[in-house]
Amino acid sequence: MTPGAFAALPPQALDQLRAVARTGRWGRGGLLFHPEDPAEVLYLLTRGSVRLYSLGAGAREVTLVVHLEGELVGVQALRPGQLYGRYAECADDTEALMFSRETLERLLRDSPEISQALTEQIVAQTAALQGRLAGLVFHEVSQRLARTLLDFAERQGEWDGKQPFALQDRLSHQELAHIVGSTRETITKLLGEFRNRGLLDLGYRRIVLTDREGLLEAGREPLR
Repeated sequence: MTPGAFAALPPQALDQLRAVARTGRWGRGGLLFHPEDPAEVLYLLTRGSVRLYSLGAGAREVTLVVHLEGELVGVQALRPGQLYGRYAECADDTEALMFSRETLERLLRDSPEISQALTEQIVAQTAALQGRLAGLVFHEVSQRLARTLLDFAERQGEWDGKQPFALQDRLSHQELAHIVGSTRETITKLLGEFRNRGLLDLGYRRIVLTDREGLLEAGREPLR
């Protein structure tokens, strides 16, 4: 299973999840749903990432959040009669377990462990979204980028900062821009500045973190 609350489920509960779910696979740029689609399926990401966005003035895409492995997409399906209300676009090759509302109701009724994991995952995602919104208001782009990179490292495991740490997620500059709430050009410039300061090394869609304390400081204070 993937990171997140569901990863802590016992094997029997995980088997139960997989047994009742359908598996969906999409290529980069594929859409899970449109804003006007009835919210009838909940997605649990097992590979890849999904960007939720709406269209603003002049058809400008406004990214709301980027969901990663282990996260839920389409939580509107938990309430009858809802629309998804936004676009869900795969930022990479993506795979997900798909649960209809009827299946979810049966799972939640029959398995307290799955019900608890679902609640914990929704709470964690809500807290993360609130943190992202606060960051957009109170933090500069360089701070948000440093914090995002450290968040990716934390998802993979503990990094003591003594050795370089390669992020497993193959992130493009555009994907980071969506996550941070900026532009690809700004992210490219900042990643170059981070590299010049010895905070990380760069390859093709590959980032190796090299200075944990430096990134922590960059997350606290804007670059000067």
